[in-house]
Amino acid sequence: MVMGWQHEVLLVGDTDFITQQWIQHAFPRDHVVIAEREGTVGGNDRLRIVNMSGASTLAETLATYEFDRIVFFSENLTPRSDRDGDLGALRRLLHAIRNRQTQMLMVSGPESEFIYPENADVRDTSKSQMSRALEELCLYYARTYRLEAKIIRCPYLYAPERNGATAYFGRLFEQASAGSISFREREQQQTCFLCADDLAELIYRMFDDWTAESEVFHVPNVFNFTYGDLADVISAAFPGLSVTFGEGRPQSYPADDHALRLRYGWSPRYSLKQDLPLVLQRWKEARAREQSEKHPIWDFLRNHSKPWIAFEICVTFILEELLRTAVQGDSQLGTVDLRLFFVVIVGTMYGMNAGVFAAALACAGMALSYASNGASFAPLFYDTSNWLAFVVYFVAGAVCGYVQMRNRENLRFMRDENSLLRERLAFLRDLYHDVLDDRRMLRGQIIGRRDSFGKMYAMTRELDEVLPRKLYHAAIRIMQDTLGGDSFGIYRIDNGGRFARLVAASPQAESLFSKSVRLENYADIVTALDHGGLWVNRNLEQNLPMYAAGVHADGKLAVVIVLAKAQPDQMNLYFQNLFTIMCGLVQSAMVRAFDYENVARQTMLVPGTEFLNTQAFLPRVLAANELKYAHMSNHLLLRVEGAWQDDGSRLRGALRQTDEAGVLQDGNVYVLMNQVSEHELPIINGRLTQAGLHAKLVSVHEEDSLLAEASEQVAAESQADETPRSDAAPNDSASHEGGAA
Repeated sequence: MVMGWQHEVLLVGDTDFITQQWIQHAFPRDHVVIAEREGTVGGNDRLRIVNMSGASTLAETLATYEFDRIVFFSENLTPRSDRDGDLGALRRLLHAIRNRQTQMLMVSGPESEFIYPENADVRDTSKSQMSRALEELCLYYARTYRLEAKIIRCPYLYAPERNGATAYFGRLFEQASAGSISFREREQQQTCFLCADDLAELIYRMFDDWTAESEVFHVPNVFNFTYGDLADVISAAFPGLSVTFGEGRPQSYPADDHALRLRYGWSPRYSLKQDLPLVLQRWKEARAREQSEKHPIWDFLRNHSKPWIAFEICVTFILEELLRTAVQGDSQLGTVDLRLFFVVIVGTMYGMNAGVFAAALACAGMALSYASNGASFAPLFYDTSNWLAFVVYFVAGAVCGYVQMRNRENLRFMRDENSLLRERLAFLRDLYHDVLDDRRMLRGQIIGRRDSFGKMYAMTRELDEVLPRKLYHAAIRIMQDTLGGDSFGIYRIDNGGRFARLVAASPQAESLFSKSVRLENYADIVTALDHGGLWVNRNLEQNLPMYAAGVHADGKLAVVIVLAKAQPDQMNLYFQNLFTIMCGLVQSAMVRAFDYENVARQTMLVPGTEFLNTQAFLPRVLAANELKYAHMSNHLLLRVEGAWQDDGSRLRGALRQTDEAGVLQDGNVYVLMNQVSEHELPIINGRLTQAGLHAKLVSVHEEDSLLAEASEQVAAESQADETPRSDAAPNDSASHEGGAA
């Protein structure tokens, strides 16, 4: 299978709906990179994502990957989107690629297309102004810096396989699960949505038939589905749902202009009405997984950490007071200040605020212990010497908490720094691996790629052949190896221009080709070959080949090269260009072989006859034998009696243009019938009998023996012709020496 050049593709903007399946649909052979967005929620872990938020990372990424194609998805592809950072991000991207040969495709939302019938004078809204500003910015860079840019204005996107990933449906289903939903639109307002899979197909076709001029395309909204219908489908999934509609201005979307259907053969296939149950099911499955992963107790503790810490401190304080009461009077443990120990522990574990709170509890405990012993609070407050214990508690709690907080901040700073370094390392590692992949790919393309310059040179060397029959064999083999098909055929046009005779075909594919065709039945193909040199079966008609190319000699169509069957990925512009180039190389070689054959024809004939001599006829029979054993052609070898009469004119008149008559070493006249089999022998004998001739079929074993003997005789004659020339110099010199003596 022939693979096209692998392009570097960048997807940037609102990429929440993108999945691996979507990429395989839109860019099946390309290397795709997705620009990460802030606040993107999961689901893209299987895709190659890079962080391009900063100017430095943007420049580094663009310099490393050298993107051939960039697709920018506008934020207004999602209804009621709260993101509005498109304009600045698009300007930075366009400014970074302004001097590069990059194909830029911008996918914009429907905001700039909406029309309000009730008030035709009011067409613009704030979102439509923003949408048009994005388009004008893109077109400005296209005009100023000769950037290849195209804009697609399409409805809002939804992705059935992305768990209903569009934020609009996520919010809508969340409201429905709560018991009520509210639409801003009226009940009879038409929805405006496009399936992401349809967009993938459109993007694939646009890049496959890319042109340099800037264009704006309009994606139609062809399905009749209102917000009332949308509410009915959701209500069926959520019984008892309360639905309210707004009183907003009615808005309409422009009708289909058929430009995309006529240009790319594309139209939307998937309807939201049919896909909405699948979107809802995916959302319910994702929500069920989220609910199963939740733990109420731990979630409560994570969400209420401060009250829980306060509860822990209070419980610890009570235990500390109970322990202090229990050990009171002990000579050893009574000397330990358990309240200070409590403050130090709490401050070290939970920070300065918790340490101060623990110190306050310790002071309260000390005050209560004084009161329990009958002491008055007045001496405790007015005697400054009694303050020392309180100050120690607060200082110990604050210092221990400060140390713990500083260590925590240092640890957090180090973790953040390590996280940034890891992200940077991961980014550089991805770049490194991509560079290695590109290096391996380019090395393979330079050394062994079937359509590389080295292969082109090898092909031209292999096509350097003056015998047309050998050239047919080489052309079939080279085109199969380069183009990847297995159903090539070559037809030779007769002198009258009425018939085309099959001279060679791919192995195991002869059944796909007729041995002889009448050209008037294929007038459209002949006309296309006469004018453009290439015919493509774009209508996929059953009885016609997928590709046909003509070889012209002396201003007339001489040979037709056809490809009977083609794979779906071969029906593109890249394969057409490659097929045209290959046929151009074959045409040059065939025209050279035809010219040589016409010039050298008289020297190949037996004098006074129309029969080829042994030196000219034998290579043709050997070449036919080679095609036969390669399963590219069939032939019959006939021995003709009485062919020497009339200098062979009667025999020549009974043969086709593609047949050859010649003499082998036994002196008999043989006829090489191309592309015929034994069941056609009665027809051939009848034609020869009418001409007064009689032919006998040469068996396969006899033919091999005859060709082997003829080859040995021709080789011996060639050696004999060269031997006297090599021995002439010594003999001549000896005679001269004798004469001189």
